[in-house]
Amino acid sequence: MRLFLAAAILGLCASPGGAASREPILSDSADPSIKLPVSRQMLQAAGKIFSGTVIRVEHRNSGSSSALATTSIVFRVDQAIRNVRHGQTLQINEWAGLWQSGERYRPGERVLLFLYPPSRLGLTSPVGNRAGRFAVDRIGRVILKMPIGTPPRSILIRRAIDDIREAERERLR
Repeated sequence: MRLFLAAAILGLCASPGGAASREPILSDSADPSIKLPVSRQMLQAAGKIFSGTVIRVEHRNSGSSSALATTSIVFRVDQAIRNVRHGQTLQINEWAGLWQSGERYRPGERVLLFLYPPSRLGLTSPVGNRAGRFAVDRIGRVILKMPIGTPPRSILIRRAIDDIREAERERLR
C-alpha cells in the first residue's frame, strides 16, 4: 500500500499541472506508430481545433437566478488547425460547473484543444471533456495521456497537427 501511495504521489508530481515546480522528464516519441489519440467522433464533433496559450480567465457569476454562471477563457492561437487563425485572440465561455469539476485553465498555460461549436447560450467545452484537451509544454511537446503507471510520453506539436490532419483526411474518405 505504501509503495502504491508513493507511486501515486510521484505520478502527480510528474504530471503536467502537478505539484512539482519542474516539468516532467518526457520521452519524445520518434516512433511513428505513436500518434495523437484522435477519434473520428472527436473530429466530427469539434467546431474549433487549435493550440494556444491562455491569456486570461474570468469567472462571471450570475447576478440573478435566471442567468447562468460562466467562466470566460481568452487564448492566443499559436497553431491554427480548424476555424481559427494563427495569432487570433479567441474568447470562449464555459459553464462555471466545469471549473468546479476540475476543468481549469491558468494564464500562461499552453493547450491543444478540440472544442465543441458554441451552444445556443454561447457556451463550449473540450470535446469529450478531457479527451479533447492536451497539455503542451513550453518547448512545444504535446503531453500524451498515458495509463496510470506508464511513463509520460509526448510528441512535438507539429507531429500532433500532422496526426490531426491525417485523421481528418481519413474521416472524409
